[in-house]
Amino acid sequence: MEKHLGINRQIHVLANCSTRKFNESFLDDDITGKQGGVLHFLLMRAGKQKIYQRDIEEHFGIRRSSVTSLLQKLEDNGYITRESVADDARLKLIVLTPKAMAFQKSVVQGTIDFEARMLQGVSEDEIATWQKVTQQMTRNLKDKKIGSDK
Repeated sequence: MEKHLGINRQIHVLANCSTRKFNESFLDDDITGKQGGVLHFLLMRAGKQKIYQRDIEEHFGIRRSSVTSLLQKLEDNGYITRESVADDARLKLIVLTPKAMAFQKSVVQGTIDFEARMLQGVSEDEIATWQKVTQQMTRNLKDKKIGSDK
């Protein structure tokens, strides 16, 4: 048996636990953890750059359909609007509403507090190593189809 078998399961367990706990931090509001993560991403860039759906897809590494669903829920709850771009009908500019801007401090601080809790007892060196390893794993999985030598 391989020495490192089970890493994918560990990643899955960590992701589930992380999502569940992150969701708990937003239960008083009409927003889930994943929506909060996207809203945090948008709020951190507010006024600095224009954001489109593809930016969210790339940043979070998730599919268009998942981002569409997340954005629809944020729009339904009044946090964003999506506006057509005059020179490219395929693009929708994501615009934060006043409700989202009022939520900014809570989302940003909530994310900071959540990450601080998650990283308790983890050294800076360990974090750097973990980031390096997970970035390489991500590159490995993006480079070619699993089970393929191409």
